[in-house]
Amino acid sequence: MDNDVIAYLMNIAFDNKIVINFFDNLDPNTPPGSDVETRRIAMNSRWHNKSEIPFQLAHELGHILSDQQSTKILYFTPYKYGMELEANEYAIDLLLPLYLKDKEKDDVNSHEFMSYFNVPYHLEDVVIREIKKLL
Repeated sequence: MDNDVIAYLMNIAFDNKIVINFFDNLDPNTPPGSDVETRRIAMNSRWHNKSEIPFQLAHELGHILSDQQSTKILYFTPYKYGMELEANEYAIDLLLPLYLKDKEKDDVNSHEFMSYFNVPYHLEDVVIREIKKLL
């Protein structure tokens, strides 16, 4: 897990009055979740693929920061539909500035971004679209 990325996301949460708790007593396959109403996120620090944690956290922040309306706990899924797509788009938008920092336009590569942040491949069109918006 890239501590700089986590710190960046934690600062965004702090600035937006979102509470994030990392739990180390969960099963490695228990996904993170967020409660939009209470502005709380539960992360699994024992997640079976640690390199996915930054994108998961950005995704959970996306549920809250995009003002989604939900009265139930939202669990991380990398799906490409509805509220999950919206959270994934928000996550990509949160992470792109870190990737683009100090990069020349010709050095920007969607696959490199997706690999670094472990973004699911089926979101490639979203990544390409969001990169084009920023360049």
